[in-house]
Amino acid sequence: MNFMVRSRLALLALAAMSCASVPAVAAPQLAKVPRNIILIIGDGMGAAHFTAARTLRGNDFQTGRLPVVGLVATHSANSLVTESAASATAYATGFKTNNGMIAVDPAGNPLRTVLEMAEARGMATGLVTTTAFWDATPAAFAAHALHRRDTIPIARQMLRSGVDVIASTGAEKLGVDGKPTLESLAAEGAYSLVRTAEELKNVRGSAAVLAVFRSSQHDLDSPDIRLPVLAEWAIERLSKDPDGFFLLLEHEGTDSASHNAATAEVEASLHSLDETVGVALEFAGRKSDVLVIVTGDHETGGLQILGQAGQPLQMKFTTGGHTGEAIPIFSKGPGAEGFSGFLDNTDVGKKLVALVAKMGSKR
Repeated sequence: MNFMVRSRLALLALAAMSCASVPAVAAPQLAKVPRNIILIIGDGMGAAHFTAARTLRGNDFQTGRLPVVGLVATHSANSLVTESAASATAYATGFKTNNGMIAVDPAGNPLRTVLEMAEARGMATGLVTTTAFWDATPAAFAAHALHRRDTIPIARQMLRSGVDVIASTGAEKLGVDGKPTLESLAAEGAYSLVRTAEELKNVRGSAAVLAVFRSSQHDLDSPDIRLPVLAEWAIERLSKDPDGFFLLLEHEGTDSASHNAATAEVEASLHSLDETVGVALEFAGRKSDVLVIVTGDHETGGLQILGQAGQPLQMKFTTGGHTGEAIPIFSKGPGAEGFSGFLDNTDVGKKLVALVAKMGSKR
């Protein structure tokens, strides 16, 4: 064997020894059970709404990063075409109810919600929306009522529920027409009240926070603060709890603007909703124990996507109300595999309940 061959063999042997001496870095393993759940609902968003969001956002489309995809049937107990109270009840409890009812069965009996379970297990909880916090979707997770129109009793229930963070619009709707003031409602529930973005930045301490801002037309982001910013703030605050958290993030503008065939406002809401998904995924990307779920609660507007490739998006609304079509659901993180396939909306609720039953301090 000549000198050159011996030298090459020696170098190869040295390289092999060097590689062997450095332990391989294992990829982080997903937890079997999440410690944190972020449920994001684009109210009124059907398949066409998500298609429109993908077209508008292009390479920035965040919802497309969630690899597990399914479809959800949305009918309520008494109608093939649901609305937000009944559909949110299905997500929150795993049971169907009649249209207009909040976390009660069709006979009016209260149903335990996944958020109430999370509270009982020592987890932090939050409800964040671009509409009033007593509106149907957030209400179904923290209140019980025979009808969604019972807004002030619903609001009072929610502020006695133990939810750690509530953020919404609707500030101008209180303190008028005989309704209690925002300050009195916050005091009743011992909440620290926030009314501006600057006050939100300066929140300190562990007290529960009620943040209520001015409303926008068609329930778009408040002129005071956008949903992605509220989402980041809520996640940062709730993530301090060692027992984990359950957080609902809702964009209502996707529904209200679709009811009114307000195309520009729908587009703005889709951008905001998808940016909010990005906030949740950025947090989840730093951890192995975060389940992120993105879906609608029903379809609004009978939306159709039209036009030619390379041309501006064209949206056509065929109704001013809801439709009964199935809606997409996207998920990522521990437990995500359970949200694939063709599901009923009660299946989503039951799976959330089953996951939370394994979470928190009382495992």
